[in-house]
Amino acid sequence: MRRGRKAESSAPEPDDDLSSETGAEDVPFTELPYDEQLRRLPLRPPTRRWRLSKFLLLVLYLLPFGVASLAAIPLLDPETGWRLFHMGSPRVTDAIPGTERELQDEIAQGVLDIEARNRAEEEARRKAAAQAGAGAPNAADMPPGVSDLAGGETGQGDGAGGMAAGNGSGGSASGPSPEELAALAEGGGFDEKIEPDPLRPAPIPGMDEEGSFGRIPRIAEDGRTPAKVYARPFTLEPEQPYVAVIVTGLGLNEDRTTKAIEDLPLNISLGLSPYADNLPKIVARARQMGHEVFLQLPMEPDDFPLSDPGPRALMTSLPEGENLVRLEWLLARFPGYAGVVGHLGSKFANLDSSIRPVIDFLDKTGLMYVDGSNSGMVSLAAQLAANTEEPNAIIDFNIDTIPSRRAIDAQLAAMVNKAKTDGFAIGLAQSYPVTIQRLRNWAQRLERQGVKLAPISALAGKQVVPQNPQEAAAAQRRNMSDEEAHKGDSASGNADATEQTIEGN
Repeated sequence: MRRGRKAESSAPEPDDDLSSETGAEDVPFTELPYDEQLRRLPLRPPTRRWRLSKFLLLVLYLLPFGVASLAAIPLLDPETGWRLFHMGSPRVTDAIPGTERELQDEIAQGVLDIEARNRAEEEARRKAAAQAGAGAPNAADMPPGVSDLAGGETGQGDGAGGMAAGNGSGGSASGPSPEELAALAEGGGFDEKIEPDPLRPAPIPGMDEEGSFGRIPRIAEDGRTPAKVYARPFTLEPEQPYVAVIVTGLGLNEDRTTKAIEDLPLNISLGLSPYADNLPKIVARARQMGHEVFLQLPMEPDDFPLSDPGPRALMTSLPEGENLVRLEWLLARFPGYAGVVGHLGSKFANLDSSIRPVIDFLDKTGLMYVDGSNSGMVSLAAQLAANTEEPNAIIDFNIDTIPSRRAIDAQLAAMVNKAKTDGFAIGLAQSYPVTIQRLRNWAQRLERQGVKLAPISALAGKQVVPQNPQEAAAAQRRNMSDEEAHKGDSASGNADATEQTIEGN
């Protein structure tokens, strides 16, 4: 017994031998420690499947970051986001009525008019000495631009003489009378710099509040509204015809914006695009000059997507909440505007379920609504604004749908005639250089026709008659039933088309 115990005590430890290199060779591979098994495994080069799996894992890891970056682009830079998400889409251009030959003739005629005007100026200066003792105004002493009208008397200034006749200035086809030339000489030339009449800087305290995307307008505690506070002061005279013009699309082109602010009469209102940069600075310059400012409100037209109102426009395909979020983003673009002017919107402004929440929101902010979707027609949006006693107006004339000198002059003359008949007329124009030039020349001769130029805010509430509560409720029920019927027709039409496709296949 003693010998056996002694033998057991002198036996070596088994786990020490297993971990040694000499003893591990006789141990089965599966009984080795895991570290030893891993060390003894043969090294193989990475396979194509291994590389592909690693690449897919990396892509899945980086994908959320890429999606978040793309989604942030429109928020950080709306212009870049617009170009990115519309890359490869068909280009949309504004169609100009008339054939290409007619447009070429129009351009050629404009060049001839400029040449004729220059010749007329020289001829008028040469005749100035001979006419000095006859009592006629001296063309050499006239301010720049007035001698353009005198050129019609020479027989060579066809462009200038036609311009005066086309605008309804009262002059004959051969040129204006000496009395009209004298009135122009007293009033100043077309090239004279307009003297500023500054408005109060914006924002005015108490007229805005914090929104989801920045400061948005609101009605002040004392009842003042942005439509009144930010409007250009103007007093209407009884029995006096008035015309109002708003020039839209400003802010996208710096040269056109500067020219509109500095060269247009101060009673012409300015509409700024929400997609422009440095909008607060542009508004500050416009109000420092004396112009009242409106925000251009993009809405869906009937021919969408041929006419695209732009990103974050109000669309009939979106739910009410999404459109109100977009509206709040648009209203927070800059401070100091008296109201909004509808851009396109012939479809959105006439769909009750879409436009009614927007008008209600604008009414709570105290802004004026100018409907530019249907020229001379009362849209549903304008009617709703009138029913809520919100300041409103509708556009009677699109002045430069055809951006040529003669077409613009014809629209301006028609607007003056309507003002003489109805007492007022409102026109909308784009910021084309030819439009700005024709508007300034037309405004210089406007008062001699018995019509005065007023800011568009001064003519608010004069075109649309409000409905009484019973008429408004009946109209709402009728609009909703029409929408439901239209949706039902669309759904049945889609179902019929699907059935015909299945049968055809």
